[in-house]
Amino acid sequence: METSEKILFSNAFGSVTDKRVILNYKSGTEDIPIGQVTSISYKHDRNYFFSISGFVIGIGGLLVMVGNLSHLGGAEVLIIFLVVIVGLLSGIANWIGHHNIIISAGGQDRKPLRAEMSKTREGREFADAVKKAVIK
Repeated sequence: METSEKILFSNAFGSVTDKRVILNYKSGTEDIPIGQVTSISYKHDRNYFFSISGFVIGIGGLLVMVGNLSHLGGAEVLIIFLVVIVGLLSGIANWIGHHNIIISAGGQDRKPLRAEMSKTREGREFADAVKKAVIK
């Protein structure tokens, strides 16, 4: 980074200076000059197939367990109960989903930054900081 650059914002997703945006990926970083950034979006992404499948498996397992409770042993009830819990938790997690920060520069979309549930606020703050720097 040049000494004449002023850092406007920085967090785990990257840094925004008055001259460029630095994106932090797991595999490395990417520098994009502010003048080349054409758009930025913060999109919510869900996996409907896995969320509905998780709910169906969880509710189906619950119905099987309740319907055959008198015929099942303790180990079988425990296994079905674990399948129900895993199915429902998987359904909830996939329904909640995650967010992608998508930056377009030079006419093409860059690799999206993925903001998981625990990093949603930080991702939003980074996207807002890039928008403010581009609009200036």
